[in-house]
Amino acid sequence: MSVLLAGLVSAQSRNGSVRSEAAAPSIALPSGTPPYVAPPAPAPDEHAELATRVQQAVWAVVPDAEVAMQVYDRHTGTELTGLDTERPFSTMSVVKVLIALDTLSWDDGAEPSHDTQQEIRDMLADSHDATASTLWVAGGRNDIVERAIDELGLTGTTPPRRSGEWGSTQTTAADIVTMYQYLAAKTPAPARDLMYSAMHQAPRVAADGTDQYFGIPDGLPDTTWAIKQGWGTSGAEAVYHTTGLLGADSRYVVALLTSAPAQYYDVLDDALTAGTSQLAGLLTQSR
Repeated sequence: MSVLLAGLVSAQSRNGSVRSEAAAPSIALPSGTPPYVAPPAPAPDEHAELATRVQQAVWAVVPDAEVAMQVYDRHTGTELTGLDTERPFSTMSVVKVLIALDTLSWDDGAEPSHDTQQEIRDMLADSHDATASTLWVAGGRNDIVERAIDELGLTGTTPPRRSGEWGSTQTTAADIVTMYQYLAAKTPAPARDLMYSAMHQAPRVAADGTDQYFGIPDGLPDTTWAIKQGWGTSGAEAVYHTTGLLGADSRYVVALLTSAPAQYYDVLDDALTAGTSQLAGLLTQSR
């Protein structure tokens, strides 16, 4: 296949530790909690300066990298910073969020069966490719993406040219932010809570042996997160993405996407982490 999906490219784990199985924070603001008063959104020049810092941090490690990003504040409904937000990338395993949303929609938001819950946890937390492939086929392959485009209002997402290669689905940073907004605000509670818990409890080592704590987890170590990472190669291109909901009440959505010539595969994750770390000051209030 032209695409090596996450799980078909293995990498040596840097650390075998596993994230605590403590209960995931709620997506909604806890009852009785005073509403948080947000600091002003960055001025346009600060917005552009931060995006440039993220891009330059990636380039310091991988000069040939393509970088796209959007950071969104769900409380204020504003983009905090962005860069090439409509640029398409192969999703790699990030598409598993769409597969999970589609799978859990079959019962109109009812409590999923035990087996389905386990499949969703395996696919989202451990990034298990075989489970993703099973659910991809069950959902009609490219039909999953087409339904998501219609239901979520995605404008830059397209199905893969070869229907068996779910990781070749194309998407943008802006559409990934829309996807997480849908998960947090419009998905029925049983499905939402299952997905959030799985992404919050993602272990450092994925099912294929890859250290999946690049980007958000290692770049923003003091932040509460629920993540879905993506990694792999597409033709002659290496791809690494870090995406998720950040903050104890999932206030922020972060989508940071990168690609580079395939020879940079072993260091592109480090570049992505370096770029993500530049967001620490912006997301201080998410701690």
